[in-house]
Amino acid sequence: MISLLRVLCNGKNVGQLAEKQGDIVFQYNSAWLKSGFDLAPNSMPFDSHANPAARLEFQGLHGVFNDSLPDGWGVLLMDRALKKHLNLERSQITPLDRLAYMGHRGMGALEYQPELLPEQQDGKRIDLENIAAQSEKVLHGETSDVLEALRICGGSPGGARPKVTVAFSENMENCLSSFGDLPEGYAHWIVKFRNDSRYGEGDPIDMGRLEMAYADMGRAAGLQLARTRLIELTVNRKQEAFFAVQRFDREGSRKIHFLSLAGYAYANHRLPCLDYSSGVLPATKKLTKSDDEVGKAFRLMLFNVLAHNKDDHSKNFTYLLDPMKGGWRLSPAYDLTFNNGMANHHTTSINGSGNPAFSDLKKVATERKIKSWLQILDEVRSAVSRWPEFASNYDVTKTRIKAIQKELGAINKACSPPQVRRVYRNGLG
Repeated sequence: MISLLRVLCNGKNVGQLAEKQGDIVFQYNSAWLKSGFDLAPNSMPFDSHANPAARLEFQGLHGVFNDSLPDGWGVLLMDRALKKHLNLERSQITPLDRLAYMGHRGMGALEYQPELLPEQQDGKRIDLENIAAQSEKVLHGETSDVLEALRICGGSPGGARPKVTVAFSENMENCLSSFGDLPEGYAHWIVKFRNDSRYGEGDPIDMGRLEMAYADMGRAAGLQLARTRLIELTVNRKQEAFFAVQRFDREGSRKIHFLSLAGYAYANHRLPCLDYSSGVLPATKKLTKSDDEVGKAFRLMLFNVLAHNKDDHSKNFTYLLDPMKGGWRLSPAYDLTFNNGMANHHTTSINGSGNPAFSDLKKVATERKIKSWLQILDEVRSAVSRWPEFASNYDVTKTRIKAIQKELGAINKACSPPQVRRVYRNGLG
């Protein structure tokens, strides 16, 4: 349906996307080339030509624009809405249609005009308990309809798990639609729901508590994270705690531009196609031009390894550009939780290994010239060793605490320096 889209950033015209002889091309606006910034350095030409995408990984869409689209849960809601309102089958929906559907509701700072199905929910109060219950029904095919509020606030975040973008008051007691200017004292948040295991394989009942414990453990390990909270809701007459995180792509009502590693490198986040040493860390250095930011990415790698977060795919590394604060920087860490990844291997390999040993960590640190890397390793190991403490603070089930502790202990032994492993072998660990 859509063959031409205008791209905006915080209200300013960036350029236009168009379908041209079967290709999707993007051309910067001449005024933006003079006074704006490069949306995707080293990934998309910053010039006046109509350029196609560097690769066909995203159905011909440029990586930076593909970042505006959801996946999993958000696509499910989008497809149902486009079928309901425009009678479009999934096979008929093009990437430009999807961007037009997102309009001004996507993650990051980019917006697309004209919009398909603009919402009428600005500033309206959100009933999170009802939305959580509705999301459960939609996910498992119990209804062919989509509640309008769920379509709007649940349609932009990435990931497979149901989630919504909302605005909370400072005391977290009032919840509004987050599109449009926020009232004073409100901030943008994402609330993650749960795949109910009553319908087959799903998330454990304490999933939100587990992710909250991991957030605290990540902070103790020296990672930068956005604010996090547990939201207590009654869903289908059952009390649950859901994980919520403040959005790092919003500052008040101002939008912050971001670029994921998937969009930057045209890397399919569903496949194990990257390595920390040859992918994540050099991309971080090339984009941010900062050894400190590379150090942050290395610390995140160590946490993912030692904390058994193996779903460390290319969309879980993101870079922010806020012209008011300088150049590119690594975003706060997110999606930190116990995860088995694919076949119990890290999605992003470490020195070519999906289950690294100490020698692999050392090789990455040496190749990327990470300063004081043994100290960083010790800080992360120390934080992860406190897992039972963090988990108990949020009432994670004792069975889960014990099972995760066993896995973390095995990883700690494999990734410890030789002298520490000798202590384990002598029975003192």
